[in-house]
Amino acid sequence: MIWATWRMERSLYVVAGTVLAAIAILLVVVGIHQASAWTTYSSLHCSQPGSSSSCMSAADSYYSASRFSSTGVAVGFVLPGLLGLVLGAPIVAKEIGQGTNRLAWTQSITRTRWLLWKLGVGALATGLLLAPLMPVFQWWTGAVQRGDRIVPPNFDVSGLVPIAYGIFAFMLGVLLGALVRRTGWAFALGLPLFAAFRLLERTYVRPNLVPPVETSNVQLAPSNNWVLNQGYLPLHQSSPGHGITWGSENAALNRCTHPGGGKATYSVQHCESLLRLHYVVEMQPASHYWTLQIAEAGVFLAGALVLLALALVAVRRWRT
Repeated sequence: MIWATWRMERSLYVVAGTVLAAIAILLVVVGIHQASAWTTYSSLHCSQPGSSSSCMSAADSYYSASRFSSTGVAVGFVLPGLLGLVLGAPIVAKEIGQGTNRLAWTQSITRTRWLLWKLGVGALATGLLLAPLMPVFQWWTGAVQRGDRIVPPNFDVSGLVPIAYGIFAFMLGVLLGALVRRTGWAFALGLPLFAAFRLLERTYVRPNLVPPVETSNVQLAPSNNWVLNQGYLPLHQSSPGHGITWGSENAALNRCTHPGGGKATYSVQHCESLLRLHYVVEMQPASHYWTLQIAEAGVFLAGALVLLALALVAVRRWRT
């Protein structure tokens, strides 16, 4: 069964592997050039890009190389979902369209076993295709993006989560293919559904997967931390209480520093003391990177198992 499944899908796996290899090579070549341009620029200790002709030349070289950064992040952001849907949408829909599922079921194999073998091979292939690309993105986000991996969207293209994204998208494609029984429609429906799930998880779930850190010392909140919320809060509070938001006290502080809406009369420090406020930053520090990676990968793998169960139910209910 494994060999038969592999032979039916191997051309698609070979094409996908070739495309991923080309992307990896492009990332390495462009990343080395960009990292080298940054090293040259930073070694000149330029206070401003135009402080000297050498600084201007080095800055121009770095900014020219940096134009690929956003493109590279975008590629890494969409790649796992596209790959998973491309591999998952036809794996069941094509069988029902060609009627080959009936042949398999007459060979003393149950629908459940048939589907589990096919999905096991497909999910493994999806993970194996993405896995070699992940060290490349991990290096690229460190060398090119200079280590801010905890910050979205670098978090989404590094570590373990892209593999989990790909497996989830694969199972989503399988489920939609089992329901609509058309590869094209399964892929078309899968794109917005996968994007919506990613957006909801990134916005509402990820920030709370690991308890965030609150600090009133802004010096302890460097740029490579992921800042979730920040604002003025009453003393002895590290998060907004009932009826208070992160921006509730900003208006009161502004009225204190600018009474009557004119020029600033009092300093921010004076008004902080007068109103008994302090500035709080809620963040996910860089030290939470791997904990968040493992937690988020677990969320998507759990979701993939749910989709697998639903696909099994759908196939078992087929009347063909």
